[in-house]
Amino acid sequence: MAEILKVVPSRASERQRVSTEIGELAGEVREHDAGIALLLDRFAEAVKLGRPDDARGYAAAIDPRAAAEAITAHRSQIWAILEIARNVLVFAPIALTWYGLSTATDAYAALLAQQPDLGSRPFLLLWEQGFVGVGHSIVFSTLAAIDAMLIGLLIVLTLMIHLRAEIRDARTRASALLKESQIRATIAHATSLAASGLGGDEADDLLDQMAAEERRVFERAMEREQQLYDLEGAIAELRKSAADLARAAEALNAQQRVRS
Repeated sequence: MAEILKVVPSRASERQRVSTEIGELAGEVREHDAGIALLLDRFAEAVKLGRPDDARGYAAAIDPRAAAEAITAHRSQIWAILEIARNVLVFAPIALTWYGLSTATDAYAALLAQQPDLGSRPFLLLWEQGFVGVGHSIVFSTLAAIDAMLIGLLIVLTLMIHLRAEIRDARTRASALLKESQIRATIAHATSLAASGLGGDEADDLLDQMAAEERRVFERAMEREQQLYDLEGAIAELRKSAADLARAAEALNAQQRVRS
């Protein structure tokens, strides 16, 4: 009985400890993903109160990998801006080239309308010469130089981002895998603990029942002990009576021997 009484409080304290651990995980995730943090908070409450159905539901809704990545993946704001800039600049050379071609063809058409005799000259040569001052097109060599600089900038940014990713991602992946395994183990332990444990009211009722049973056992033991004490007294009296009878018998035997 004493061993049974020790099981329930230790299980409740274990639920409290695991619930606190899940709450700490929720605190780590909260600044990165409020949704996962809310699920972890509710999961911790279900474990603490011993609600197995709620605990299983929240455990199924939590993605350990997403939670681990949210905790371990701390991205620098500068590198995030650089990556966004790289992704946007990919379209810049194409847009600039087509804009240059559009203004160049407009200027070429306006030039031929003014000076038809220049139709025999190459389009690229007229473009490089600025269409003799007609229109507002970008000179071909300038446009090509700007495109080359943009492409070079894209190459540099891509190399920097990939090199940093290769160096940093290996370390981040290892941390994320370790954190994910820790979260999975915590969730599994908490779920089994909530499923095998009892709620607070049930535990109190069970403790009351076991305490009452212990009192009944104690009372019965006291009754048996009193009965045993009374029995020992009766045996002592019987022994005394037997001794008296033995002495009386010896006295009678002595008297008979004297008479004979």
